[in-house]
Amino acid sequence: MKKRQYNPQLALVYYFRAPTRYNFSPFAIQRNKLYVEILVSGAASYEGKVYRRGTVFCHTQGDMTLHDFPKNQPYRVLLLLFENYNRRKWNLPHIGQWRHLASLDSFVHDALEDFHLKTDSDLLSEYLFTSLRQNLLTVPDMTTDRRAELSREIFVVRDKLEHLDEDINWEEFSLIRAGYSPIYLRALFKAQFNISPYQYRLRYRIQTACRLLAESTLTIREISGETRFRNLETFYRAFKKQTGMTPAQYRQKNSLHS
Repeated sequence: MKKRQYNPQLALVYYFRAPTRYNFSPFAIQRNKLYVEILVSGAASYEGKVYRRGTVFCHTQGDMTLHDFPKNQPYRVLLLLFENYNRRKWNLPHIGQWRHLASLDSFVHDALEDFHLKTDSDLLSEYLFTSLRQNLLTVPDMTTDRRAELSREIFVVRDKLEHLDEDINWEEFSLIRAGYSPIYLRALFKAQFNISPYQYRLRYRIQTACRLLAESTLTIREISGETRFRNLETFYRAFKKQTGMTPAQYRQKNSLHS
């Protein structure tokens, strides 16, 4: 009888928030370990480049873990540690991209919940590792052809949407930066991320507001301005629609300063 080939064994699932009040150091991954860091929010600096939500780091023997981020953009990641990982057999890319960002949050929630509820370890290992392989896209080489170049432009668009200190003229950006009509580039963006550019930026603004409400002592009016809302009323309405709570209720429930 042929011996069954098992997937790597899950050892840990953890949600990590990069600390902003003190420095911390990376560490090297040991042999036969797979240390996965999936960027859920914020930004991470790694080997001279900045990566954002949806980037997947599959660290293996000798690789260093994340430890740095751009100013005022601390990252949050889902950590998955697998043991008995055979690099030659599985050969996951070191840095990739989650296929559909719309499914990322539910994956994170399920992974954390099932691990802490002590779901059958073999089944959970197989589910998480298989999901990782199915959703992992290799970051394309941007020098190959126009299709790869276009893929990169979509990620440039995403990064620009997250720069809240900049206003975006979508039509001008589409034609000058990417060389495509606004309608076409919008459709490409939605096909990649399963969300329109407008909704993506709005969601990112609300996520930033949530972080500032929880971690800073800025007033709600100041946070409204920081996240580029025209007035306090618009901010309250958008925030409650996205979170089900008012900014004040969210701060009362999640503030680190209470």
